[in-house]
Amino acid sequence: MTTAVRWSTYLLVIFAFSLTQGYEAQAGWPWSCDTCKEAEKEAKWAERAARPVGSRQKYKFGELWPPYPRPTGPKQHFWNRYHHAHYWPYPYQCEDRAYVRDVMDRQMHNGWADQTTLYAYHFEKDTNKLTEAGLLHLRWILTHAPESRRTVFVQSANDSIESQERLANVQYAASQMAGDDNLPPTMLRLAPTYGRPAREEDMKYRAYIGSILPPRILYTPGGGTASNGGN
Repeated sequence: MTTAVRWSTYLLVIFAFSLTQGYEAQAGWPWSCDTCKEAEKEAKWAERAARPVGSRQKYKFGELWPPYPRPTGPKQHFWNRYHHAHYWPYPYQCEDRAYVRDVMDRQMHNGWADQTTLYAYHFEKDTNKLTEAGLLHLRWILTHAPESRRTVFVQSANDSIESQERLANVQYAASQMAGDDNLPPTMLRLAPTYGRPAREEDMKYRAYIGSILPPRILYTPGGGTASNGGN
């Protein structure tokens, strides 16, 4: 009877200690913990799977073998090497594709931002109102640009007051074209000026046409010779 009481006391002490430590009763508890072993096993395989592929760089005889960058640390397990070789180039091709898509998205964004920007030559110098070319370009943005790209950018001037005047004139012109309910976002953009005004290009073209000499055919008067059929 004393032995049974002693064992009961031991079990109660172990049970109370497990409650204070946050352990959960499981099959084989308290002498074994199958869940803990499974967790350790999964953590071990997860660590092996996270190891990089390829040969390892080693330091021997005062040199790095190979000399170019290579991963260091423990080698891959056989099953991990087989998995990478079997499904190669996955998942690395996903990273490459994501990088290319990101570059293309940035290029498209910059291109649309350039196409939907009203530059300094779209405004009159004295009043900062839109010129005829500026109004036509604004109408093109409102009617042809995709809705996701329909943001009107206004090139910032050197003076903040002048920039605000440009922005206000663009918003007013857009409200006259599309109405107050369909106004697209309008914001200032700090960007360099690309291209030249159409008036400047027209003047250069007219000057180029005016400087062209009239075509002339060289003609030397005189009679022919025996070699060319003359008398």
